[in-house]
Amino acid sequence: MDNHLLKNLQSIDKTKKEFFVSQIFSQVSEKYDLMNDIMSLGLHRLWKKEFINFVNPKNNQIILDLASGSGDITKLIKKNCNPQCIVFDSSLEMIIQAKKKLKNFDIIYINGHAENLPFRNQFFDKVIVSFGLRNFSDIEKSLREINRVLKKGGDFLCMEFSEINNLLFRKFFDFYSKIIPKYGKLFSNNEHAYKYLIESIKLFPNQIELSKKIKMSGFKDIKVIDIMGGIAAIHISKK
Repeated sequence: MDNHLLKNLQSIDKTKKEFFVSQIFSQVSEKYDLMNDIMSLGLHRLWKKEFINFVNPKNNQIILDLASGSGDITKLIKKNCNPQCIVFDSSLEMIIQAKKKLKNFDIIYINGHAENLPFRNQFFDKVIVSFGLRNFSDIEKSLREINRVLKKGGDFLCMEFSEINNLLFRKFFDFYSKIIPKYGKLFSNNEHAYKYLIESIKLFPNQIELSKKIKMSGFKDIKVIDIMGGIAAIHISKK
């Protein structure tokens, strides 16, 4: 792991970040679910269920699960209905983990990058991203690509760690973020990956800034739902 890249995450070249992030998630793929539990104290499982309620998937839809990780979101979707789901992630190792979790479902798996989506225009009814947008090497380009592949009137939903507006929660997270890398070293022997995750959260646009980026990418009717005082936020928009 390159310590220089970790220390200069905000200013690194986009191509280097793309490789750096893929490398991190490849290294932690087998402990990815544990990593999410540590990062959110297990609350991500409840947040994802709430996210699915806003996604509101239907049987006849085509849904892109972008930055899919180990496939949690697609699994929740498939438990409720049977749309065509495409699981898409930049880490081949994460795709392998998703295949294990989703082995009982009919899923299409694609390894690639959000900045260059290999789909025709207006292909999907919904595109969803859960705790993955901050890992894209070029957020603006990725948002434009998402807009391109969405059908007119289609939905883009994103859930991400965000700016905490509750003072008590903010103080707790500031404290907890300092010890998360130590937990990472203890449970997965990868302190650097957790340092990256904390740094990526700090650098990620807040709710208002992200809403502006989404609007600039061609989306409309943007709504923001804060979760637990802004620890995470769901952005909902239409093409």
